[in-house]
Amino acid sequence: MKAKTLCLLAGTAVPLILTGSVQAEFTGLSTFSKPNEFGLLVVNVYAEFDRPGDLMQTVGGTASTPLVVTVENGTFYNHSFGSVTNASPNAALINAFPSLAFDSFVSIGAKFSSAAFPDETTLFGLPPIAGSVFSSTGSGWGVTPLDPQGDPFNTDYSSGNGQILIGQFATIDGTAIHGMMAIHVVSNDAVRQLAVSFYHVPGPSALWLLGAAGLLGSRRRYARGAAP
Repeated sequence: MKAKTLCLLAGTAVPLILTGSVQAEFTGLSTFSKPNEFGLLVVNVYAEFDRPGDLMQTVGGTASTPLVVTVENGTFYNHSFGSVTNASPNAALINAFPSLAFDSFVSIGAKFSSAAFPDETTLFGLPPIAGSVFSSTGSGWGVTPLDPQGDPFNTDYSSGNGQILIGQFATIDGTAIHGMMAIHVVSNDAVRQLAVSFYHVPGPSALWLLGAAGLLGSRRRYARGAAP
C-alpha cells in the first residue's frame, strides 16, 4: 500500500491512499479546491501520472471496490442547467450562467463539452449525483483505449503535466468531500485495476466563506424519467 500526502489549495494536507501493486508511473489522486464567488466548496479530483504514454481509461464501482463519493454535513450542488446524466457542463451556457462552471459532474479529461471541444466520456448507467452520497457497485465512466482524451500529457485535454480530471464535486452546505472508487489505467504499458481514494477538507478561512455566502437557483439533479 502506498500513501501520498499533498498540500491542498485553501485546505489542509491529507493522505490520499492507493491500494494494490503498481509501479511509479501512476502516482495517485490529487484534489484541489476551485475558487469561486458563489460560496461553494468545489473539489476537482485528478489522477496523476509521471510517464508520457500512460493513459486514464475508466472510473467506477465494483462489488469489491464500490464507488462512493460523500459530502459531509451537506448535499451535492447541481446547477439547474447542468446535465442530468452527470456529464460535464455545456461551455456555450457558462457565459450566461457563470455558476454552471461549478456544477458537479464526472469526466475523463474534459472540463466542458461543446462542438469545438467534445467530451467523449462514456457514462455507464450512473445514478445522479444528488443528495449527500453518490454511489454505485456496477456503473462508471470512461474513454475508449488510446483515446487522446485519456492522455494526461495531451494539452488539448489537460495541463500537460500528468494530471487528468476524473470528476468535479461541489456542495453549498457541506464541510468536506471524500470518495473511493476503482479505476483502470494504462501504466508502464500494462492495464491495471486499482482501488483509490481521496479526502478533501477546506481550511478554516474557506469554511468561513462557505458559511457566509449563498447561491440562488440550485436544484437537485434527478435521473431521466424520475419525478422532480
